[in-house]
Amino acid sequence: GGSATLSMAYAGARFATSLMKGMAGEKNVYECAYVPSSITDLPFFATRVKLGPNGAEEVMPLPDNLSDYEKNMIEKEVKPDLKNAIEKGVDFVKNSLSSL
Repeated sequence: GGSATLSMAYAGARFATSLMKGMAGEKNVYECAYVPSSITDLPFFATRVKLGPNGAEEVMPLPDNLSDYEKNMIEKEVKPDLKNAIEKGVDFVKNSLSSL
């Protein structure tokens, strides 16, 4: 595996380690995760979450210090593509469950 594979493996290991720490009761454990969220008008978004005994316990807001460029990129580039991906994923799950 190349660096992309190692990067994904490291991210997964880091998240799993942080999740176990949070679930064991360690305080102030944060990681980024793609979760159900209300920080945008989309039903899911990737952001920092506070991890605890119940898993992802708090979805943190986007940073206050985003530049106008970053805010524009989220609105114009990220959200439209993410909206389409979410719709495809939701449709896939609905169709998969209906065939069970």
